[in-house]
Amino acid sequence: MFLKNYWYVAAFADEIAREPLARTILGEPVVFYRTEAGEPVAFEDRCCHRHAPLSLGRLVGDNLQCGYHGLTYEPSGTVVAIPGQTTVPNGGMVRKYPLVDRWRFGWIWMGDPELANPDDIPEVRFNDHPDWSYVGGYLHMDCHYMLLVDNLMDLTHETFLHAKTIGNVHVAETPLAKVQPGSKEPLKISPLQDLVDTKNSITATRWMIDIEPPPLYAKSGGFEGRNVDRWQLLHFQPPSHVWLDAGVAAAGTGAPEGDRKEGITHILYDGITPETEDSLHYFWSFPRNYNIEDKALDDLLQTGISNTFLEDKEMLEGQHALMKARPDAPRIDINADAPAVQVRRVVDRLIREQAGTPSPDMVAAAE
Repeated sequence: MFLKNYWYVAAFADEIAREPLARTILGEPVVFYRTEAGEPVAFEDRCCHRHAPLSLGRLVGDNLQCGYHGLTYEPSGTVVAIPGQTTVPNGGMVRKYPLVDRWRFGWIWMGDPELANPDDIPEVRFNDHPDWSYVGGYLHMDCHYMLLVDNLMDLTHETFLHAKTIGNVHVAETPLAKVQPGSKEPLKISPLQDLVDTKNSITATRWMIDIEPPPLYAKSGGFEGRNVDRWQLLHFQPPSHVWLDAGVAAAGTGAPEGDRKEGITHILYDGITPETEDSLHYFWSFPRNYNIEDKALDDLLQTGISNTFLEDKEMLEGQHALMKARPDAPRIDINADAPAVQVRRVVDRLIREQAGTPSPDMVAAAE
């Protein structure tokens, strides 16, 4: 089951164009396109006549014509023309989904359209900020979406899985300083500090003081041969959005107190959108606040981060396959799992609330 009444990233904004785009979101087939005026449109990718994929049709002005029998849908998802007849039968429509362009992404609302408030779209402003340089990308993964959330909320895996780019021994050996639900305090010195925090958010902080920098940051920030103070400030918001304020500064120059003038900062945004119970869409952006005109650095980071996430993809797909093969296999938790465990509790509770099912705590209290 998926959380429905939330905004998810459905596509990069420039993917939605004057050709129908098919994508499965939360188990539902959706077709995307733009009107001639540039407005994004999303509705059910299933013709109400014989369930043909509407994404195999063609645009006629602002309307989408089914490629099987020619039924034509206006952007509301209503049939407005049928070849060979002048009337449209009752039920001549498909479900339309709210869709909004913002922060370089197309955001979709799969739940009750009456509850879809664009003001609730997650804050990813650094993608378009003039003082930050943007790189980003997309991966399809054949695994459950919460495995990727777990991965991002426990970065100790960087030491072992990403040793060539962003990992070194200090990530795994440095405990989290703080794991908190619904608190801005761990982000008070971060560019993310004004994110809307609720009881459903989780934040976590790790500081690594006076260490050698990981390979990618050493090269991109010019820290080869110099020790740094390194930070990882994590923030989760439902249904599956994760931000990471990550960077390094010359050791002893005040970064832990909020002075980053001798450092470099990246804001990694992770837009994790379930496709099915066994697959996901992963949209990421990695803007930085230094050397923003350096196109060679753009290429270095684009390649480095893309390769890093390909390592995650291989590992998570293997993990998912093993879990599917033996779901009852025993497992343990360790200290580093604390943020992911808290996130799982939040998501499980929200899914129960959506389904109208009481939580175990509520059941225990009633008994």
